[in-house]
Amino acid sequence: MSGKIKDLTLENYIKYLILISTIIISSCSTHRVQFGKGIKDPIAKEENSDKILHQFFLIGDAGNADEPKSIETLALLKNRIEKADSASTLLFLGDNIYPNGMPAELDSEERKQAEIKLQNQIDLKENFKGDMIFIPGNHDWYHGLKGLQEQEKFIKEKIGKKKSFLPRKSCGIDHKDINENLSMIVIDSQWFLEDWDRYAKINEECDIKTREDFLEEFESYLNKYQNQTTIVAIHHPIMSNGTHGGQFSLRKQLFPLESNIPLPVLGSLANLIRKTSGVSPQDIQNNVYRTLTNRIITLLEDRENVIFVSGHEHNLQYIEKDNIRQIISGSGSKTEAARAIYENDFSYGGNGYAVLNVYEKGNSIVNYYGNENGEEKLLFTHEVISKPEEIKAFVFNPDFSSKKETQIYTNQLTTKSKGYKFFFGEHYRTYYSSPIQATVLDLTTHKGGLSPLRSGGGHQSRSLRLVNPEGKEYVMRAVKKSATRFLQAVAFKDQYVEKDFENTYTEEFLLDFYTTTHPFYPFAINELANPLGLYHSNPQLFYIPKQNVLQEFNDEYGDELYMVEERPMKKFSDEESFGKPNDIIGTDELLANMRSDEKYKVDEKMYIRARLFDMLLGDWDRHSDQWRWAAFEENGEIIYRPIARDRDQVFPKYDGFLLNLVMRIPALKHMQPFTENIRNVKWFNMEPYPMDLAFTKNSTKEDWISEANYIIENLTDEIINNSFQNLPDEVKDENLAEIKKTLKIRKPKLKDYAEEYYKVLRKTVLLTGTDKDDKFVITRLPKGETKVQIYRLKKDAEELFFEKNYFKNETKEIWIYGMNDQDKFEVVGKPQNPILVRLIGGQDADNYVVANGKKVRIYDFSGKKDDFEQAKKARKYLSNDYELNSYDYRKPHYNKFTGLPSAGYNPDDGVKLGMNFTYTVNGFDRNPFTRKHNLLANYYFATSGYELTYTGTFAKFIGKWNLELMAGFTSPTFSTNFFGYGNETETYEDELGMDYNRVRMQTLKISPSIYKLGRNNTKLTFKTSFEDILVSRTDGRITEFSPEINPEVFDHQYFGEAGAKFTFRNYDNLSLPTMGMLLELEGYWKTNLDDTKKSFPYMAGAIGFTHKITSSEILTFATLFRGKTIFNNHFEFHQGATVGGDADLRGYRQGRFTGRHSFSQSTDLRLLIGKTKNTFIPMKYGILLGYDYGRVWMDEENSTKWHQSYGGGIWLNGVGMITGKVNYFYGDDGGRISAGLNFGF
Repeated sequence: MSGKIKDLTLENYIKYLILISTIIISSCSTHRVQFGKGIKDPIAKEENSDKILHQFFLIGDAGNADEPKSIETLALLKNRIEKADSASTLLFLGDNIYPNGMPAELDSEERKQAEIKLQNQIDLKENFKGDMIFIPGNHDWYHGLKGLQEQEKFIKEKIGKKKSFLPRKSCGIDHKDINENLSMIVIDSQWFLEDWDRYAKINEECDIKTREDFLEEFESYLNKYQNQTTIVAIHHPIMSNGTHGGQFSLRKQLFPLESNIPLPVLGSLANLIRKTSGVSPQDIQNNVYRTLTNRIITLLEDRENVIFVSGHEHNLQYIEKDNIRQIISGSGSKTEAARAIYENDFSYGGNGYAVLNVYEKGNSIVNYYGNENGEEKLLFTHEVISKPEEIKAFVFNPDFSSKKETQIYTNQLTTKSKGYKFFFGEHYRTYYSSPIQATVLDLTTHKGGLSPLRSGGGHQSRSLRLVNPEGKEYVMRAVKKSATRFLQAVAFKDQYVEKDFENTYTEEFLLDFYTTTHPFYPFAINELANPLGLYHSNPQLFYIPKQNVLQEFNDEYGDELYMVEERPMKKFSDEESFGKPNDIIGTDELLANMRSDEKYKVDEKMYIRARLFDMLLGDWDRHSDQWRWAAFEENGEIIYRPIARDRDQVFPKYDGFLLNLVMRIPALKHMQPFTENIRNVKWFNMEPYPMDLAFTKNSTKEDWISEANYIIENLTDEIINNSFQNLPDEVKDENLAEIKKTLKIRKPKLKDYAEEYYKVLRKTVLLTGTDKDDKFVITRLPKGETKVQIYRLKKDAEELFFEKNYFKNETKEIWIYGMNDQDKFEVVGKPQNPILVRLIGGQDADNYVVANGKKVRIYDFSGKKDDFEQAKKARKYLSNDYELNSYDYRKPHYNKFTGLPSAGYNPDDGVKLGMNFTYTVNGFDRNPFTRKHNLLANYYFATSGYELTYTGTFAKFIGKWNLELMAGFTSPTFSTNFFGYGNETETYEDELGMDYNRVRMQTLKISPSIYKLGRNNTKLTFKTSFEDILVSRTDGRITEFSPEINPEVFDHQYFGEAGAKFTFRNYDNLSLPTMGMLLELEGYWKTNLDDTKKSFPYMAGAIGFTHKITSSEILTFATLFRGKTIFNNHFEFHQGATVGGDADLRGYRQGRFTGRHSFSQSTDLRLLIGKTKNTFIPMKYGILLGYDYGRVWMDEENSTKWHQSYGGGIWLNGVGMITGKVNYFYGDDGGRISAGLNFGF
């Protein structure tokens, strides 16, 4: 293309403004009724002859219940609910008291008004036969935990039922079983969104202490209720087409403020910022809010039985998208506009309520009613859940009399090339496609007759829970695992990908990776465990055909090999292999019990034996859900003994050249092959390490060695030989003989492994009290020895329940958690090179007595009435840091070292290759780590230059401020570009080549800074730096000929700099954003240390918006503005304000124009063309069209030219994780190709 690109004119600016305004204002939300395109008959009469199982009357945000319109709406609702029977629930969906919730002060005027508003809602109970339940909203938290608790207390007293306010005790989640076919999960979404650092006592009475625990509990409820209609009551909607979902009315565009002052353009800009930034914690685009919704949506993607009911938006909405069914009824006392966007949507921006009818046949219908001039009006009727299809009359006639020849995988799946086997190994692959003879199981005759309950919730197994007439539960688990379920549960918790990975190379690769474990060896483990007295289930191998008793589960289960075993539960109190216990519980319940009272204890010796048995078997997969706990009442105590589950990973075989290398990265370092020696005992136990710390507090080295000896003595070679007799005959071969041989060689080494791992566990020790009054006595003894005693404080006595000595050569740190209630900490004795002791008080007022504060650190919540009068010599860290001051047994982590390659390309630097090494220290105080050391080394082939950069980050250097130390060096051949000063400099690339403008520059830079990370993706940095810069006068390049270059740059120049930078970044997806905003502001003062008169301040900034144009997210608009200004002319050429390169003018070389001021805007239209699964991972692909303009200014230059570039590119996105792109952009200098990762804006 010849000629110059036309200069930018005012017309171009107007086009941009019109485009942005059109995106924002088009299809505004309204107060009138709107329907989705798929709604043909919005108020069709609800004709249903089926009996209603339960009615839910839904109203939210009724907190102004003392105002006329709200009183009128509540009266209409009262008329309706009085006709309902007892099988009904009136559900208030949060924001029950405007504007600030319930004040804690009983006699205040605000309290009286709050009670009136709440009482007006409670009065609807009169003549209503059903239940009345309130859930909290964000306004109910405005007086904090105390206010929320006061509201709960008031409601319970007035209604007289324990579950009239949910969740109870200010917890995050609760549930209510309404009947056998209907259940309700209640979530306090504001609990999730709150900054927990504001509340020392949050979660004090709750078993759930972390947000991750909450999400796991929610998933557990979903699994439990999978065969029931499930109502999820949550104040904040998961999806919304109202203001909080980024949909604004035309009035909001013109009048963005509460006042009636018109601000037409500014109003649209304000709404754009609100919509893309998520700066309000009450908007769905907010970072924390989005974390909640993404996880919930992912969990709901394949469930058809769940209905969400919410308030928050002051309107009525129904949204149906991505398998989410969202009812919003939040106009009890306020109104706001909304939109109907998707096919089956509805919206109404007036007062009203909704009625959800759940029928006995399983279908559900919602009716929305509006308050129109004081009259109830039916606005919309919709079937939320359709009536399930009649269960097919399955008729199967399998032959149960003979054995069945079968195999796990097809021959095609296990056929691999020699090259594949070299890189990825042989594994146990052949056993997965080798036919075996298996017993055919008739479920109706097994264990007294088994019938299905529900599908299992495993992360890789496909299982079905079964029950017999006695109520004992069993599990049938398919021998063939699910690769896609594993990916969904472990790698993609925030987006649903399970179906995307089906029939991909990734799924095939993972299925092959599963062959690293033998499919049948787990069936021999109980025979190895019996002589050791270890509890276990009793798995049996069967071929289970599809059969009538499986009913609807025949669609997914049957006609393959299954493991069938007991599901450890209280009903098995007579089971010999479980020890005939009084009860059987899970790990979370065990930890909660141990926290509640010291009478709950783990049989540590038996647990140690079980863990050493894991090491003997090579079973590294021993996380908390792999254990159940048999409870025994002994001498007034409850003793728990472990029952190991899921022995899928015994005797693993990780071979192959490439796989062996991959298995040495920290994330996979624990997955070690079953050989004669454990390669690394510490890393082998990485997964159960936190549990081992929690459950072996009293143990000694002698205990570990003793239990190792017990295994060595009792697991004889004869027992090993005979333990595999029950395996299929087809797998009793030389491979099995090798396993037996390795077991026998590995067994006597258990003593060494026990001693080695004991040392690992003793380096950092975690000790805990209970949620009752405890006393901790830490006694400093000679030679660095420390004794810890823990007492329960009772009315008349102190009862010792823990005592242990720790030695300096074994232990580096002791963390002692007081937990809840009022505890006493005493540190006595004379320290001699003592162990570092950290005392963490907990949520209530504690007393500290520290005789000598050497190596004693006290952590507690600030603002409590703790007594530090006798602990003045100890170093104290008082803060409201919830995570720091709260006990979580999972907190301890190993330090990690990683090394990853780096690569890139652009025409100026050419190909870049390098390595990125990181060492991360995970100590006690983190943000999100304790220390991180990073070394980056890159080599640039086009310039023969290299760079080395070290960055050290030290968490919480001052409060929540991290310290960062950076040191960088670039070689003398490292290059940057310079084309001269000014906005219209020429390029001589055609005549002189690209090297002419490449300036070789050696740099040494040292830069300390402190920074603070905010909850909403903000980062504030204060930085100083020192630079030593030496520019090379290279023959034949611009440095030899340009008079604009200060000759002083060819000698070492030293610069100092100080300033600050603020960054805000919020995108719905960093690799493929469709909604988001970027804001960067920085200001620095830089001075030449040899001539301080040559100092200059400068400022730079960037703001960018990304906004989807279509609701389907097929077309996205993204734009980024950048600018820089230097306040005088005392800068060198390499310090100027530049445009050109990947960050702005993409059709020009890096730093193409240099001046005192710069400005640019880059804009993309990104089109998603399609998806493909014919790759290693599922991919989305598309194109982009881009346009940039920009320029620089110099004081004595009268240029009016705006440089422009335009072009496009192709992009590929892998599963929402990373985007690769190739761009071609054209400017006045010609075309430029670049490639890189992610979009950059």
